[in-house]
Amino acid sequence: MTPEAAALRALEALPHAMLVVDGADRLVLANAAFWRDAGAEANRFPPGTALANVFRLMAFRGLLGPGEPSALAAEALAQDRTRPSRRNQRNADGSRLHDVAIVPLADGGFAMLLIDITAFHRAEAAARERATLLERALTGQRGGIALFDEAQRLVLHNPAYRRHSGANPEVLAGNPTLQQVLQALDAAGEFLTARDREHLREGLAADRRAPRSAQRQRADGSVVRYVSTPQPEGGFLIESEDITDLSRAEDEARRRAAILDGVLEALPQGVCVWGPDSRVTMFNAAYARLMEGAPLQVGDTLWDVIRRRAEAGEYGAGEAEAIYAREMARDLSQPQARRRLRANGTALDVRTAPLPDGGHISVVTDITELWRAEEEARQRASLLETAMASMRHGLVVFGPDHRVLVANELAARLAGHEPHEVWPGRSIEDLIRSQHAHGGLGPEPEATRIVEAALALDRSKPHRSVRATPDGRVVEVASDPTPDGGFIITHVDITAVARAEAEAQARATILQVMLENMRHGICLFDAEGRIVAANALAARMTDLPPDALRPGRHILDLREEQIRAGAYGPPEEARRVLGTRWDNPLRAPDRYVRRRPDGRIIEVTTDHTPDGGYVRTYNDVTEDRRIRDELESARSAAEAASAAKSRFLATMSHELRTPLSAVIGFAEALLTDPAPEEVGEYATAVRDAGRQLLSLIDDILDVASAGGPAAPAAATPVGAAALAAEVAAAIRPAAEAAGLDLAVEAAAGLPRLACDARRLRRVLRALLDNAVKFTPAGGRLTFALGPDGAGGVAFRIADTGIGMAHEDIPRAFEPFTQLDSALSRQFGGSGLGLHLARLLAEAMGGSLALTSAPGQGTTATLRLPREITISQAVPQEIP
Repeated sequence: MTPEAAALRALEALPHAMLVVDGADRLVLANAAFWRDAGAEANRFPPGTALANVFRLMAFRGLLGPGEPSALAAEALAQDRTRPSRRNQRNADGSRLHDVAIVPLADGGFAMLLIDITAFHRAEAAARERATLLERALTGQRGGIALFDEAQRLVLHNPAYRRHSGANPEVLAGNPTLQQVLQALDAAGEFLTARDREHLREGLAADRRAPRSAQRQRADGSVVRYVSTPQPEGGFLIESEDITDLSRAEDEARRRAAILDGVLEALPQGVCVWGPDSRVTMFNAAYARLMEGAPLQVGDTLWDVIRRRAEAGEYGAGEAEAIYAREMARDLSQPQARRRLRANGTALDVRTAPLPDGGHISVVTDITELWRAEEEARQRASLLETAMASMRHGLVVFGPDHRVLVANELAARLAGHEPHEVWPGRSIEDLIRSQHAHGGLGPEPEATRIVEAALALDRSKPHRSVRATPDGRVVEVASDPTPDGGFIITHVDITAVARAEAEAQARATILQVMLENMRHGICLFDAEGRIVAANALAARMTDLPPDALRPGRHILDLREEQIRAGAYGPPEEARRVLGTRWDNPLRAPDRYVRRRPDGRIIEVTTDHTPDGGYVRTYNDVTEDRRIRDELESARSAAEAASAAKSRFLATMSHELRTPLSAVIGFAEALLTDPAPEEVGEYATAVRDAGRQLLSLIDDILDVASAGGPAAPAAATPVGAAALAAEVAAAIRPAAEAAGLDLAVEAAAGLPRLACDARRLRRVLRALLDNAVKFTPAGGRLTFALGPDGAGGVAFRIADTGIGMAHEDIPRAFEPFTQLDSALSRQFGGSGLGLHLARLLAEAMGGSLALTSAPGQGTTATLRLPREITISQAVPQEIP
């Protein structure tokens, strides 16, 4: 028997399913075990069948696991088979587990081996002999005939020869010689490759007196065999035969033999073939590797190998003779499977199967990891049983069929079953009905309702319920699904917890009643800032609906709700209003006051509680603060009056004395008989001082009259541009004397004004006087007037003077006030100018405002309302 035949016979007899596929994903061969597992006849899937069809067969037979067969076949076809892989895979119904090994082959194909490792006690069906190991190459009859005479001239030929040689009728016409035929074929391009050229040379030089044969592959891919036979009369006969199929079959056979050799060497399982004489005929490298320490050679007899291994302790402890007798007693004419643990600690799965020739095959698989996993599973099962027996909860595990798999004793007692009533295999329906019959579900009709709900429950989803048992206990019953489609029912005695919760609920009710009857808003928070309890008054004082302060809500959630409701003004202002409390809303001890949008004032107090939480108290102090504010306003008004009186006395004592002193001084000088040329000068000084004193008295009287009952104003038509030009002309000499540039800008088409011209002139003159007074030499004054955008007229006087801080502007309008004592020494005046100007502006129905910055000058804006305009004025030139 050739090695190839022995390898084919060995693979065919393998007890494991094996599949060999070439690089084009076509079936090369599959052994009988594969067809048996797939439930199909081998002749339905001959070699060359597409791999997709084979995978579909495996999917529909459940060999690719549970799921939709077409999707499983497509997934298997898309897997990477260029690298070795190995995995365990269950069939569709879960009854069998296979060890699936993928071994890539040198030609790009692969071998797949499926080993049933479900249980070592299950014997595998006898391997069926394959009817055909290799496809036979078909040979056709020799159809081509060409007869040549002794001069090598063509005498006779048939169309088959013409077809096989590639010659046309013209080439073979006229009795050409063999040389002429070959040369004509060469000219027609029949011999292009190097092998063709060699075939031509050999054909021309051949001795036709001796038989010879040759073959060549034509350009169209066909292979033709030529047989030359000498004839008695001196000629020779050439027979041609198309052996394309035969040649391809021979190549395919050689390729498959190489694949089989590669499969045997690449298999992770060890394979050893024994002949009919019980001698080793072949074994692969994996067998030698797995049986390390138990060597064998081709030609060794079975009894010699077993005796040698028994004496070496390969089969475990015991007398070598007894072990030898036990092993020799095995009936190798029947398939066998067993597992054993070797002395070196590895575990083997050993399977034998008879061969058709009377021999047998042994396949060994290293299952050390599986052995260890099973041992660990047994240990875990033992620990699980111990743990379940020690649990303080009742536990019942059900399989996918809703029958008990395992349960502890406490489960029966807590569920209300009789002792030993919960046994493996009993259905959940039987247990529920038995529980009902024994009265374990309490009185009717509630017990019947519980039974109906339990029987209708969807066990694929988690479920929780609590019920009271007839003996007064409270039990929590939980049903949770398991990955295999079953479920676990847990019974927990929560009697103590239920009683504690009932007591806590009663205390919480009492606490809530106390909170609701308090005169202050109260809110309790835990250490994480979540509400524990609150009364309705707290919700009202925080601008929240009553249900907003429900237990469990976080203080930050409450703050967001308050911001959306506008409790802190516009949402964008909330961060500024809250200040440092934005990042730390709960801190203790803490106390602050907040004014609600409706005007109420709430005092908020926060203190720690013993458990690490916080208690926040809300107190409405609106009335207290109103009384306090009124007292504060009264005190501030009294202080302001006193300060104004002091400023009036301080300022007037200086401002009145200065012109009076001048009057008295120059009058005394006149009385002393001055020189004639000095009389006019002294009289002028007395007049100017008198006018200054009169102007100061007029200011004081105007301030006094503005603060009293309003006097009727003489409203006369006034041209805004003309009045501005008049006031500018009056102030220009003083501006030029101070080294200032004065510019007047008037918009065209300004309306005429119905107002008191004297008051308007006083206001504008006061503003210009201030601009001249506080602008250093070299500066610029701009006097502009135009529409104010609301139908009125705006007068703007801007300077480049010393300016003032924004916060000092309100003080500038106070009477008898200089912003800085140093300024009062540098710039004289009573401090009534701006105060009087604002009073007069408001008396006319207008407004006066300042904008300024230190070192950047000041702009005074006088706005007269639309109500005092009477017509559009003709534009006027301003000098």
